[in-house]
Amino acid sequence: MKQKSEQAASNARVAVIFFAFLILIVGISLIFKIIIVIRNSQFDDARRFTLSITNGRNLEIMSLSPSSKNITVFKFSDSISSSQAGRLLEIPIDGFIVSNSIDLNQKINPLFMNLLFNCNKIKTNFTVIDLLRLAVFTKTISEGAISTVVVRDTSGLVADNVVGNLVNDDLIEKNNQTIQIINGTDVAGLGSRLAKLITNMGGNVILVTSKESLIKKSAITYLGEKTYTVERLRKVLDYETTKEPGNSMADITIIIGEDKVNSLPF
Repeated sequence: MKQKSEQAASNARVAVIFFAFLILIVGISLIFKIIIVIRNSQFDDARRFTLSITNGRNLEIMSLSPSSKNITVFKFSDSISSSQAGRLLEIPIDGFIVSNSIDLNQKINPLFMNLLFNCNKIKTNFTVIDLLRLAVFTKTISEGAISTVVVRDTSGLVADNVVGNLVNDDLIEKNNQTIQIINGTDVAGLGSRLAKLITNMGGNVILVTSKESLIKKSAITYLGEKTYTVERLRKVLDYETTKEPGNSMADITIIIGEDKVNSLPF
């Protein structure tokens, strides 16, 4: 009887240890998943952030400025894609949300709350953490701090005049770095198009030139420390960054190479 009692106690201890080990593994796995979700988050409430939202019929480009506590919304009624809208406005698009059930006529905060609660029904590059942070951020924005621009002319002429200073990045302006652009491709006008994009972001483009000989690899070089402007341009353009050891005409030099001609965000 005593032996059976000891055996039962031993089995109970083994079961407890097993379940404790199982809970530990599940807990560690959950922690890693949370870390991965946070790491993959797109929304950064320290800088201007721009996203597209579409329901298949209409599209909106929303540009959120945490520092200025305002939101600019560009409304498109024509059939236009997120990338086309970004090129038309000449601004970088950080993320997208697609859902046929989205009501774009509702106010912005309820819109993001609905997206958060129905995150399994939308197509997006955002994480649940992103949607939560967007919902929290939009809750702090008053109706008077939301500007709406209806873009009816998709030829680019009207939109170019409308954008102005509505979507500039305060942190890029504060860095106040000079930028030169070198078009190393045989596609005319790429340098000017990129210059307009960077200007809309708040950058100071002082020179745009073209190389007679083609350059294969796109790159960003910079003088001194790697600033927010350098990192932001790297993320938008997906170019490698390198510290420039010598003298340069500008603080930052952007070289458009042949390798990125088919994947330009401008």
